[in-house]
Amino acid sequence: MSDRPTLRTVAAKAGVSHQTVSRVVNGDPTVTDGVRDKVLSAMRVLDYRPSAGARALASGRTEVVGVVLPYNPGFAFSNDHLIRLVGGADQELAARGYGLLLSTPEVPDDAASAHRRFTRRRQVDGLLVEAGAGGEALPALQSAGYPTVVIGYTDEDIYRVHPDDEGGAYAVTQHLLALGHRRIGVVNGPVENRLAMAARLRGLRRAFADARRTTPDGLMEHGDFTAASGYAAAGRLMARPEPPTAIFAFNDSMAFGAMRWLREHGRALPADVSVAGFDDTTAAELVDPALTSVSLHSTDVGRRAARILLDVLDGRPPAQRENVTPSTLEVRASTAPPPQDELIRT
Repeated sequence: MSDRPTLRTVAAKAGVSHQTVSRVVNGDPTVTDGVRDKVLSAMRVLDYRPSAGARALASGRTEVVGVVLPYNPGFAFSNDHLIRLVGGADQELAARGYGLLLSTPEVPDDAASAHRRFTRRRQVDGLLVEAGAGGEALPALQSAGYPTVVIGYTDEDIYRVHPDDEGGAYAVTQHLLALGHRRIGVVNGPVENRLAMAARLRGLRRAFADARRTTPDGLMEHGDFTAASGYAAAGRLMARPEPPTAIFAFNDSMAFGAMRWLREHGRALPADVSVAGFDDTTAAELVDPALTSVSLHSTDVGRRAARILLDVLDGRPPAQRENVTPSTLEVRASTAPPPQDELIRT
């Protein structure tokens, strides 16, 4: 078995001095980005783990970052998007010698309680806060002196990272319009996520405007991101006098619920009704038919948020507050042209 890598091993791999490696490990802001990236790359290749205890003593830090998820554990730990976010953040933190402390609500149905433990006692150096934490969380955490990065949308003037929701929704809608759909039902998300949902609606409306078509605002229902809410929303949409030929749900779970309602009520997928989702969860490829969805590259979002927070902690804050990561449309078997009689009508 090979010996555990040392500062000198990392230095040799990166082509720098061991003193430079030490400066990177201890967050010295005078190290250039190019040198820092070479050292961090060598640390990852060699699986070098700095001593958190030594760094904490030297810097006066805890060497731990908190992640606030304002969702009950049952939902948070079964949500593919959130799991990938946390996983990406953890990868970046571990590469730079930090630990992660995850906080979910202490009180059921009280999202804000997920952050209160940090205002009572300082346990971490900084925080990654999922945007659903609510309006109370960010001012309280900032008043407590925490460097904070929001994952998602916020009205606060604070560092934030979010995927291109508008671009993703535009791509889905453009895809459905190109197939020939004109009556596209929408299952919107909860009001707690109003800014993200507003971005997705902007993308949908922009696609209709670019196609010189009227936005089907009358074909819209709301859900709460659960499959049950998507199931119920699909029932309401299909009960319209002129039901949709396609349903675009603003997350995959609601899309799965809509697909179940359609199957149970004799609609063929996608021959009768197409369905598209958002988030591109692992299950999107496994359902039958496989679900067309928008990949948010959630792991990359988590990594980017952690990188920004660590750069802030190291005295190298980025110039821009808002950071947008790309999204990608994944077209699968759940979307197809509408029935032939619908194409003739339009």
